[in-house]
Amino acid sequence: MSQNTLSYSIWKVIKNALYFPVIQFFIYNVSNDFFLSNIIIQKLYVSNYYYHFAYLYNYIPQKYVWMKQFIRFTDTGHIASFLYYFYPEFLPIAHNVHFVITFGYWISKLLFHMSDLDDIADKEYITWFGNLWTYGNHGLIYLLLLYQITTKQYYNASSQYHNYFTYNDLLYTYMWLYMWFICIYLPWRYYTKDAVYSILSNKSSIKHKISIVIIMHLFIYIANTFGYFIVNVV
Repeated sequence: MSQNTLSYSIWKVIKNALYFPVIQFFIYNVSNDFFLSNIIIQKLYVSNYYYHFAYLYNYIPQKYVWMKQFIRFTDTGHIASFLYYFYPEFLPIAHNVHFVITFGYWISKLLFHMSDLDDIADKEYITWFGNLWTYGNHGLIYLLLLYQITTKQYYNASSQYHNYFTYNDLLYTYMWLYMWFICIYLPWRYYTKDAVYSILSNKSSIKHKISIVIIMHLFIYIANTFGYFIVNVV
């Protein structure tokens, strides 16, 4: 192997973050917290991805590309995860948000054939490895939150369960969705013309757009109901 080939291979490993599992293992050993190591490394991977491959998004003004990592509804899941970690009372909303992120993604992908407009095809991008992180972000984090709910007991001083997954938690989750759409998605769409999701693009039918809106609202309701069942019944 020539020196140029070796240098290229090392650079490709760095660009695609193939060494990130080692970093995650180190974080886990230091913190002894599998949930924390996952939410940190997931966010680091997204940042690494846009840092190295931002130049491929030529349909977005380059001055805005670095912000792309904060725009998708999925990206709000990182915020929800860290809020829960530092403020455990945030658990119901974090659960509901990741429930929607997970099931909304897979339903949209499998039933509506939604594609993520971030998907790229480049010789330096390792697709299968990137897909592993995408699937983990749309499933693994939710399962870890579910594990938190089913294995931890949330008691107050009177040894009663906290009032989790209440009507207020449901409203706060809807507010989370609306704030993302109004304060993040719409400004991004206005300034960049980037639809983010194919199902929200101008090429998508009104029927499909209405369907996904209804499904998102329904999923939030199901998420909160499911969480309430887990905490108060199971």
